Amino acid sequence: MNAVTPPRNRSLIALLLLALIAGAFLAGYGYGQQRVDVGADADSRGFALLRDLLHQVRTTYLERNVQTDALFNGAARGMLEALGDPYSRFMDPQGYKGFRESLTGVFSGVGILIELADGGPVVVQPIPDTPAGRAGIRAGDRILAVDGRKTERMSLEEVVSRIRGPAGTKVTLTLRRGGRTFDQTLTRARIVNVTVRGERYLEEADRAALRAAGAAYVRIVSFDEPTSRDFASALDAALRSGARGLLLDLRTNGGGLLDVAVTIADRFVPAGEPIVHLVDRDGRRQTERATRSAKVQIPVVVLVNEFTASASEILTGALSDHQIARVIGVRTFGKGVIQRILSLPGGAGATLTSGRYLTPDGADIHGKGIAPDVTAGGKLEGRSAEEIRRIEATQFASALAVLKQQIAQRR
Repeated sequence: MNAVTPPRNRSLIALLLLALIAGAFLAGYGYGQQRVDVGADADSRGFALLRDLLHQVRTTYLERNVQTDALFNGAARGMLEALGDPYSRFMDPQGYKGFRESLTGVFSGVGILIELADGGPVVVQPIPDTPAGRAGIRAGDRILAVDGRKTERMSLEEVVSRIRGPAGTKVTLTLRRGGRTFDQTLTRARIVNVTVRGERYLEEADRAALRAAGAAYVRIVSFDEPTSRDFASALDAALRSGARGLLLDLRTNGGGLLDVAVTIADRFVPAGEPIVHLVDRDGRRQTERATRSAKVQIPVVVLVNEFTASASEILTGALSDHQIARVIGVRTFGKGVIQRILSLPGGAGATLTSGRYLTPDGADIHGKGIAPDVTAGGKLEGRSAEEIRRIEATQFASALAVLKQQIAQRR
């Protein structure tokens, strides 16, 4: 559920970790039992703490064959966990490799996107036509254990790495849905996440209603590297077909790459107008503005729910604030911070919260979400499959009714 910016290899955090690692290695050889007088400098105290601990592990710990890389990865992970920010996290080389693969839309696993919420991992998006999607795993399901190991104290990266694995192997998730706890065993597969879907994924009755209204339907599942290209293809095909309105579905879209959301918003927002404001730690504001590219001229309606988050909220906010689209559904998730992807020494990586964003009108939606123009349906968490179908059908019908009114007004 991250609105993230591209990696920067020479980041401050990378240099800090290099200093920690170099200092710890030097201290691990020939460092005596006496304490170091570090004075009042906080960084010096921190380096001395790690050096002392490393020395004690190497000279006192019962097991001799401790992997130094594991110690450093643990220190780096603990550093970011100590921030108390669920969106800043360290990834070991294997976890970082998987993270980068997921942004391409192709990876090996069960087909769920997860985030930490209320201290534990929760499914924010089951990918359709994957082992998880076919097994009926839902947004809002809480993952209590992976193959019997409780997730209570696991980092998000560890949960993800335990769920993923070679295609054909099995993994058992212990899930809580409402008041019910159950196990679900899944066979991992090669996942190709189709991030943009058209009306062929809808029920025949919904497709017929769209055709009768002269409207097109595009659903953005996530904002990954292929999404800009795939959305452009789907949108251009809809416009060539003569569609008089667009129903843009962002429900259960947990976000992704910031630049992808900006690129898609640029297809709608008038030239020179703000798409999103980015605010750094010093309060400096950088505004991403629309270019002079061709703009969509037909009416637009956006569908959202409580799992519409991050990059999808950036797009929703841009279309809503500029009165390009009406928003239908329930209040969105409310993730108004962005992360930078860091490439770290040894193949490791991290995401680090580096700023917050404001909608074009200057609204800070973090922890609040975006309220729809028309409330329809309800929240999905804890609902039965039949209840979810009814909620989503109600939302679709409400959105299409609003879109039909807008199409009629353009005639």
